Amino acid sequence: MKALAVVASLLLVVFADLIPSCESQSRVVLGWVEDKYIESEAGTLYVIVVDRAPYYVPYPFYQDVKVGDKVRYDGRKWEIVQRRGEPSRLVPIELLPSPSPSP
Repeated sequence: MKALAVVASLLLVVFADLIPSCESQSRVVLGWVEDKYIESEAGTLYVIVVDRAPYYVPYPFYQDVKVGDKVRYDGRKWEIVQRRGEPSRLVPIELLPSPSPSP
């Protein structure tokens, strides 16, 4: 009986990690802002949509971010990674010089 309780608790812990929680902002977020809006059902909440998922953000960040910006959330702080229309800082692989063969 005790072994069954241990196995059941272990299964609950495993499945609790797999099922998305209501507090989805505890995970890392990286993506493009698709929309932004204000919810005022329970006070004023500032929302941005990243990869079809809504996230509540602080007002100063909401003011600064624009639709089309690439943003990141590390679990503590939101930041703008790349502005809409700004060229990427990544170098395409075909532009890199090919390594010279060693003798």
